[in-house]
This record gives sequence, structure tokens and C-alpha cells, in this order.
Amino acid sequence: MGSFASRGAVKKKKMSEQTIPASHSHSVQFYSDDEFLIECLVRFMGSALGAGDTCVVIATEEHRRALATRLKSRSIDLDSAVEQGRYLALDAAETLAQFMHDGMPDETRFMEVIGDVLARAEASADRRHGRLALFGEMVALLVAERNSKGAIRLEQLWNQVAHSHSFSLLCAYPMREFYGKEHSSAFQKICDEHAAVLPAESYALAPDADKLRLIAEWQQKALALEQELSRLREAQAAADKLAAIVASSEDAIASKDLNGIITSWNASAERMFGWKAEEIIGKSVLTIIPPELHKDEDAILGKIRRGEPIEHFETVRVAKDGRRLDVSLTVSPIKDPSGRVVGAAKIVRDIGERKRAEEALRRAEKLAATGRMAATMAHEINNPLEAVTNLLYLLRQNVTGDQGREHLALAESELARVSHITKQTLAFYRGSSAPQPVELGEVLNSVLNVLSRKLAQKRIAVTRRIEPCTMHAMKGELRQLFSNLVDNAIDAVPLGGEIEIAVEPCDEERVVTISDNGPGIARENLPRLFEPFFTTKMVGTGLGLWVAQEIAEKHGGRISVESRTGKKPRTVFRVSLRDVMQQAPQVSSAA
Repeated sequence: MGSFASRGAVKKKKMSEQTIPASHSHSVQFYSDDEFLIECLVRFMGSALGAGDTCVVIATEEHRRALATRLKSRSIDLDSAVEQGRYLALDAAETLAQFMHDGMPDETRFMEVIGDVLARAEASADRRHGRLALFGEMVALLVAERNSKGAIRLEQLWNQVAHSHSFSLLCAYPMREFYGKEHSSAFQKICDEHAAVLPAESYALAPDADKLRLIAEWQQKALALEQELSRLREAQAAADKLAAIVASSEDAIASKDLNGIITSWNASAERMFGWKAEEIIGKSVLTIIPPELHKDEDAILGKIRRGEPIEHFETVRVAKDGRRLDVSLTVSPIKDPSGRVVGAAKIVRDIGERKRAEEALRRAEKLAATGRMAATMAHEINNPLEAVTNLLYLLRQNVTGDQGREHLALAESELARVSHITKQTLAFYRGSSAPQPVELGEVLNSVLNVLSRKLAQKRIAVTRRIEPCTMHAMKGELRQLFSNLVDNAIDAVPLGGEIEIAVEPCDEERVVTISDNGPGIARENLPRLFEPFFTTKMVGTGLGLWVAQEIAEKHGGRISVESRTGKKPRTVFRVSLRDVMQQAPQVSSAA
């Protein structure tokens, strides 16, 4: 409770006109300045004491001292009244503490404490044939603690005790405790618990003409306030609708301040990035930006500070689990009522699906070009192949040695494989040959036999760890797959290098690994290795690994690669295959 002495003196003109209605036993005085309250209490208590009544004051120490000083200055013998028991002054906080329980007045304790106070006062009043005049501001202490429910309940208990005791009770509340719209309900309930409501000094001290003027002004303000509240309700409805749109949007919507600190985060942002709102709000937006793109955020914030929007900016962001997301950003400045930029709103759209579709289209275009080129090459190669086949047939008639016949048979086998590939390409023929039992070790040995000259030229040491493993497959295609991988390894390793070929024990998934100690593959090139026409060689078409992956996928598997560069480089291609006879049949649908 602030000191009334420290406030400016209030004009006392017409103060005598502010009286407590004698016909009411329970009144409430609202006030803005302590000086006004004390002056009201002086009149109330002074009149009672002058009439021989007994007075009970339950107030703060500050107000008790001020009231006593002012009463004595009005020639009231307060000391005698105290000795006679006609003036009882109690501390509001101490008295309140005697009957409060869990934030609410306890009825039983209240009746005991206040009943004892009233009994003492009534004993003195009876001797003098007087009445009781009470002032209490315990309710004001409760309201100051934001416990309006407790204050209202205490007012009800005073009304309840009035059924068995006769007294005039004045309560007081400072108006500063009812400054907001949210206090309106409590204010009204407090007024309802009193027989008389006395307005604060701004009205009580005014002349009659000014009172009417004040009433008119307050009516106009109330009307204006109702209009403003109506506009606020409309604005709130619009804000709620906008909030619902933001909450249900499929796009991630977030906001940040000019320091890049995230200030809001909708449900779609949670789904897209994996961060809950309570986890990410308050963190820097750099949390979801890849390190190499942090500089972009400085440029974005620079444009926002200048009030410039950014539309459909395609970039990359990072989810909580480390996934990189292709996104399109639209960033708009947020301005305060004065037009000053205070932050930015972001709409983030996941364009990963579109990017994948675009990539698929580019891949399809590459494949179409590959097909056209391959068909042309196959057509041109087919005629010379027929001639070479005939020449090999004639040559067979003149070869007598076993080694010669073995080499000739191997040449005819490879020539047949080339012929099969050209037929596949030229006629879009895929898989016309029936799968057959294939021993993977035999296929790999035949590939190494064909490439033996190339291996010898580079003095490459080949380590074989081949476990027995048979599967149903297209033998010629597997030979082509392994030929591409081994040939790439030969090209990669240095003179005197090492290649290791391993076939793991047969399982549901057949696994072959081909590793080499070449210089390794740069990390940025790994994702593109199996793209058509992509090559890291000085000479090459970039089709070998693409064809190999296609064959592996045809056999229910795939090819993966691990590679490291540096002091101990190593590259390992891992081929996983499944028996084509054990794969689930593909269900074709008619166009």
C-alpha cells in the first residue's frame, strides 16, 4: 500500500458531501489516492466516536497511523477511547492470516476470530448504549495478491456474520487493482456483495454539475469502448482464422526476428523438419541451414532489413535427423504499426518430390539418348560380328592344338556374348534367354581369364576368396556385370596394384565383393557413379556402371560402393544378387 503522504495533496472541497449512508450496514469505498481514503475514514470514525459508538479498524499499519494522527488533529480524544475499549485497531495482515487456509477464508476460523473481535467491541458499546462502526481492508490485501475469489468470499462471510451482529461496515479497495478488462467480473461481484457502493474521489469530490458532466463523458467512453471491443473481437476472429490457416497449412510456416532467432513454428514445420515448436523456438535459424549455406542467411536478413521480400528461393535445409531437404522459400518482412521491420515470416515448401521428378525426367532423357545411340551402334556392329563369327568358324577347322582350341572356344563365347548384347539393344530384347544354374566362382574365373593379359601388363596381384555359390541367373549378363567391375578396378589400380575378389558363402542373398587399392573415389562423385554418361576416367563412355547396376537390379539386387582416399586408399564394390527363380513373380497390367 503506497504512502498517502508521498502523493500530492487532494483538494478537500466538497469533502463533507462524501458521507457513508446510515441506512446501509455494509458499504464499499473505492479510491485512487490514500489521502482521500483517510479523509473518508476520519469522517466515518470521527462521527461514530463523537456519538459514543465503538469503532474497530482492521487496516495496514500505515493507514492505522495516518487515521490516528488525523483523528487527534480533529480534537478527538483517541487515547481515552482506546482505554475505554471504544477504539480497537488491528493489523489487517495479521488478522487475515488467522483464518486463511489454502488461499481462501475458512468459515469456522473466521467466525471464531471475527466473533471474538465483535464480542469485545459489543461489550464496550453496550456499556455506552452505542453501536459498532467497522472499517476493514483485509479484502484489499487479497485483491492486491490477485486473489479476488478470496476477497469475494470474505465479503460474503461479513454479510453472513451480520445476521447475528449489528454493525456498520465500510470496506475499501484502491482502484488501481481493477485497471484491466479482465478485472471487470471481480469488480462487479464485489459491488454486488455491498449494500452501498461509493465511487472514487474523481466523482465524489466533484460539484453536482461536474458529476453530471462526468457521467456523460463516461457514458461516451463506455460506448466508444464497446465499439473498440467489437472491432477487437472482429480482429481476434480474423486472427484466429489466420492462425487456423497457418496451423493447417501443408507448407512449413515460421517466423524469426532480425537476429535470425526463430519465434514461431507451425505443425507442418514440425512434420517437415522433425523439430517440435518448443524445441526450436528460441534457437537460431542456422540450426536448419547446412553449414556451407550459412552465408546465404546473412544475405536474406540483409534484404529483409531493407524491407525487400524474397520469393521462391530454391535452396537446401536440414532436418533434425540430418536429412537434407530441397525447399523453396518465400520470405516476407514483418513490420510493426509504425512500419519498422521487426522480423520475417517464412513459408517453406518441400520441393523434393518435384526435384526427384525432374531428375527422373533428365534420367529418362539420358536413357532415351543412350538407347538411340546404342541401337545405332548395335546396328552398325551387327554386320562385322557376323563376319567375325564366320571367320572363327573357318579358323576352327585349321586349329589342332588343345590350347588353340581352348582360346578359340573362349573367343567364340565372348563373341556370342557381344552378339547377344547387340541383339538385346537393337530389338529392345531383354531377358529372352532362360535363367540357368550359374556357379559364381566359374563366372568370375572366366572374367579374370579374359582379362588376364591386361592384368599381366600392370602386374596386378589378384586375391581370390571364392566360396561355392550357385544361383539361377542369366549367365551372360552376370559375366558382363563382373567384367565391367573388374575392368574398372584394373584401370584404377597403379602398376603392381592389388585386386581382391570374394564370393561370400551362399545365402538367400548372394554377395560378391571386388576391391582394389586404387586412389579411391572422391566423396562428391559417389552419388553419381551409376548415372549414365558419368565417368571419372580420361577415356570412357560412362555407361559401364550404369549397365552393371541395371543387370544387378534385374537379378533382384543392387551394387553399393565404399571408397576412401588418402594415405591408405581403398574402393570396394559390393554386388548383392538374388536367385531369379526364387523372386516373387512380377504381375503385369494391361495398358
